[in-house]
Amino acid sequence: MMTGTPVPELQRQFAREGGKSPYVRKLFGRIARVYDLMNHLMTGGLDRRWRRFATRQLALGADAYALDVGTGTGDLAIAALRSAGPGTKIVGVDVTPEMLEIGRLKLERLGLADRIDLRPGDGERLDFPDDTFDGVCSAFVMRNVVELDASLREQLRVLKPGGRMVCLEITHPPHPLLGGAFHLYFDRLIPLLGRLVGKSFESYNYLHQSLAVFPRAPQLKVRMEAAGFTDVHYHYLTFGVVAVHVGIKQMV
Repeated sequence: MMTGTPVPELQRQFAREGGKSPYVRKLFGRIARVYDLMNHLMTGGLDRRWRRFATRQLALGADAYALDVGTGTGDLAIAALRSAGPGTKIVGVDVTPEMLEIGRLKLERLGLADRIDLRPGDGERLDFPDDTFDGVCSAFVMRNVVELDASLREQLRVLKPGGRMVCLEITHPPHPLLGGAFHLYFDRLIPLLGRLVGKSFESYNYLHQSLAVFPRAPQLKVRMEAAGFTDVHYHYLTFGVVAVHVGIKQMV
């Protein structure tokens, strides 16, 4: 089952590309060079604060080994490393080669290439043994997977017992008035900004279309619990425009 039934426009776009997965891969390949800039512009720089909050919830100790699912250009992996204890190493996986290429250049520039390993990988079919990682995280990724429940189960599988999974994602603000203002900005203005900065109206129009069929924060909590996570809870940030979900893999 997909995360939700896409709107007719998206259904047509997916069909032209052979499915959601190749569509998303191609879309993010097109915007890779402006992805970081657009994130900062769209959020007024708040995306950095959101990532720092998320990685504090991950609570990686010394010598930890963590996974960043859908790492993109590596910003969440970098934030996780900076908030972790000494000796921590992180693997970031992503399906978009163009994003990984930019991420590797960033790591070289920051001197972090020996502690963060970016490699191709699919968040719905993780190429790691069971019980591998002390923590698993993602940022702005879960809306883009084809099988949300499969991805959640995979993240649980590769997590060590007692480890944490943290998901940072755009969500539907719970307050109706704030929700109306948010959707005016997100649905109408963001695609125009994408056209001006990245010459890619379609790519940033996809963002609000993908949110339209994504579970609201309480429903995502239920889906995480159904996947097997325990002590699942979430935090609304910035008046509820994003949510950080946290779940734990139960000790055996």
